[in-house]
Amino acid sequence: MYFTSADIQARRQRLQTKWDELLSSDEIVIVYSGNPIQKPGVLDQTYPFLPHPAYFWLTGRRRESEAVAYGKNLGWIEFQKEIGADEAVWEGERTDILVNEKGRSKKEMASFISDNKFSHIHSLGQTGVPVEGKTFELRTALDRVRRKKDAAEVRLFQQLAQIAKAGYDKIEEVLQPGISEKEIQIAYEGAILKEGAHGVPYDTIVGSGPNSAILHALPTQRIIKEGEFMLVDAGADIYDYCVDITRVFPSSNSITSQHKSLYQLVLKAHAECIAMAKPGVMWHDVHLQAAKAITEGLVDIGILKGNVSALLEKEAIAVFFPHGVGHLVGLRVRDTGHEENLHPKTYAGARVRVDIELEEDHFITVEPGCYFIDALLDDPNVRSKYVEDINWSEVEKWKGIGGVRIEDNILITQDGNDNLTIDVPKSSGF
Repeated sequence: MYFTSADIQARRQRLQTKWDELLSSDEIVIVYSGNPIQKPGVLDQTYPFLPHPAYFWLTGRRRESEAVAYGKNLGWIEFQKEIGADEAVWEGERTDILVNEKGRSKKEMASFISDNKFSHIHSLGQTGVPVEGKTFELRTALDRVRRKKDAAEVRLFQQLAQIAKAGYDKIEEVLQPGISEKEIQIAYEGAILKEGAHGVPYDTIVGSGPNSAILHALPTQRIIKEGEFMLVDAGADIYDYCVDITRVFPSSNSITSQHKSLYQLVLKAHAECIAMAKPGVMWHDVHLQAAKAITEGLVDIGILKGNVSALLEKEAIAVFFPHGVGHLVGLRVRDTGHEENLHPKTYAGARVRVDIELEEDHFITVEPGCYFIDALLDDPNVRSKYVEDINWSEVEKWKGIGGVRIEDNILITQDGNDNLTIDVPKSSGF
């Protein structure tokens, strides 16, 4: 059992303390699990149902068409869907309830709402209704409580990290020139499923050679060659909880000095970012540290020209590091934080997905990267804008090499952080 009734009650207690500050006595919040979505053209099939993460976090249940309500004077009330006879025949015993607390029938919900004559009903979860005003404040309070991970969640992350390690170990076992990107995907996913993963939290990213510069490269039948980067960005999932890890491997021992210098540049930035991540630090400052370290590295190898501070102010680094340094992870690969960031700012030319102050028990990815992306390098506007800042003749020597991203998942602790994915080995081939 992953979560107990005590885990769920502790979560609700933490949240209701915040919600009580916002709610009047005649208001209620209802968090819906959501409904299945029917597949087009197929009358009796739906897409696999995923409950809204807030509903799952508050109940330990993964049933469709359910809800949990909270009012200051009413406390917590669950409205649960009954299992019908047809469902029992076709699907058998359901295994999607982790905390088996008996609630009210979902059929009672309409009369409950009617009888209580609430002044306002704040609907959250999978509703399809815009979240505005006080409802937005309530959701933000929920997200801020939910992103501080409890002990049961951390134990699950540790288990998932070990499952992912088995997948990455398998990659190192099978990787050699002559196999395809698709075979790497199959090897990884087969290994994690064997170890107990329910699946992957996002499409496994595999990019070899020039494909390693494609940020979300889906694996193809491309055959991996001698002396190339082979980038894998892959996670493991149990009940929507997940880890999100990226590693880069040399395809063979005949890797070039260019490959090694690019990998070491990113590895240095990765280490510096992890070292500074602790409570009280603004996440955008961690991103700026990554941008500074990568800028310094590219100046050293002759790709960028000029003063590091001036280059950062001009945002030249975004040509080679176009994404944020990380995001909250845990319950889904994109955990909380982004919905409250209504007007995302850019830092060193990249949009930071979450712009928060780190707190103890946050779980977040650290994933600096440096890439030679043809779509950016061949853009006339980019070439014109940075004609004096980028050594374009030197860039030509690097085009086609691909890119490097190194990603770990860290838990912010009282004095620093704990890298929960550190056991997934980084390649010694660089």
